[in-house]
Amino acid sequence: MTQKSPRSSSPRLMLPIVKREPEKTKLQMNLPQAIHTELRDYQRAYQEMNEVEISLDFIIEHILIQHMKRDKAFQTWKVTKAGKLNET
Repeated sequence: MTQKSPRSSSPRLMLPIVKREPEKTKLQMNLPQAIHTELRDYQRAYQEMNEVEISLDFIIEHILIQHMKRDKAFQTWKVTKAGKLNET
């Protein structure tokens, strides 16, 4: 049987410490209607599968993050070229 470590005597709230969200930049864009429809469908699918509503902004942000992380050519460029551009 494992022993539980004694709890700290200072009271804590039940909610975990939340990381501060990074500063956001507003971006206006025009998308083809078909893409907008796909995003709305994705939003509905997410809600049905996870029982949580999320915004289109949240979906778009995470799709872009995922895409850029997976793009090996972009990641290589970023390491070799973007750093040099930021130095000027």
